[in-house]
Amino acid sequence: MIAVIADDFTGAAELGGIGLRYGLTVEISTEVNSTTNADLIVIDADTRSGNETNAIQKIEKITQALTALKPEWIYKKTDSVLRGHVVAELNAQMKTGGRQRALLVPANPDLGRTIQNGIYFFNNKPVHESSFSIDPEFAITSSDVPKMLKAPVHMLKLSSPLPASGIIVGEASEMKDLDHWAAQCDKDILPAGAAGFFTAILDSRKKKKNDEMRSYQPQLPVLYVSGTTFKKSTEAIKKIKAAGGPVIYLPANEQINTYEKLIIAIDPDIQGNAVELRNQTAEIVEKILKQHTTGEVFIEGGSTARAVFDRLGYHRFYPVQELAPGVVRMKVKENDGIYITVKPGSYAWPTGTWIF
Repeated sequence: MIAVIADDFTGAAELGGIGLRYGLTVEISTEVNSTTNADLIVIDADTRSGNETNAIQKIEKITQALTALKPEWIYKKTDSVLRGHVVAELNAQMKTGGRQRALLVPANPDLGRTIQNGIYFFNNKPVHESSFSIDPEFAITSSDVPKMLKAPVHMLKLSSPLPASGIIVGEASEMKDLDHWAAQCDKDILPAGAAGFFTAILDSRKKKKNDEMRSYQPQLPVLYVSGTTFKKSTEAIKKIKAAGGPVIYLPANEQINTYEKLIIAIDPDIQGNAVELRNQTAEIVEKILKQHTTGEVFIEGGSTARAVFDRLGYHRFYPVQELAPGVVRMKVKENDGIYITVKPGSYAWPTGTWIF
């Protein structure tokens, strides 16, 4: 068994999708299932949007429970652009799991996310000049990695030897750089970072790979739930709304009748408390699913997804299709009659899923 601790739900699902690609049976859960038979168990700790003290306590508890299952190795999935309590969570997991050092590789060159000379770039521009700068909870104001992490770390180039202890951040500007860092991982290192590094480690350990990704046509009616502030997504939804399309902005009290496709989103022109808006989103999604038959639900944004699942009482998920990297379609243990597809807000919907 391989185990993963992720700080948000879409990150958990992304690694679950990679597991499918490698022919692994996958279980994603909000808590450790001690009776699981999965090849890959991914725990959504849901710590990114909470406070640091609670994040540390959650990571310690989950690490203890996973260690008891004796997995081959445990990976710490962090946000690729280092939002959240990255250093605090790594330190908690190292302490609880008996590790002296963590190798953190958040860059993912395939998605335009690179680190060179200690600077984080997104699509060849410093990351603080991107839409990540307006994140409502973790606005990125610097592209200097130690400043982003708000802590001293060992920044390493490919030619640098690994220190004996502490948090090590590996630079990467090409996908082959991830392979280099994967080769450095041994049983004494806590590997951590984005999806690309996790994939590179699976490659280095010669897990069976299955490259098949299947597109499909969603089964109507379809509900889309957007909790992202990423500009490409908010602008696309705004255009649909302006054209009279089926968009309901929150906060709202609109009556929802029968529908074939519907978008629930947060009004980008209204400033509000992020937690309250997520809770309002979860409440309206619960109401819709109780009153209307829904074929598929699509959710973008990890914190939004988790708020919805907590409201609905969904805790265990089984990925069935990786529609694109980071876009994962799942069955739900608590509701066998529904499929839910999730993705990070900064990723695009693949062809066939966005039907507007």
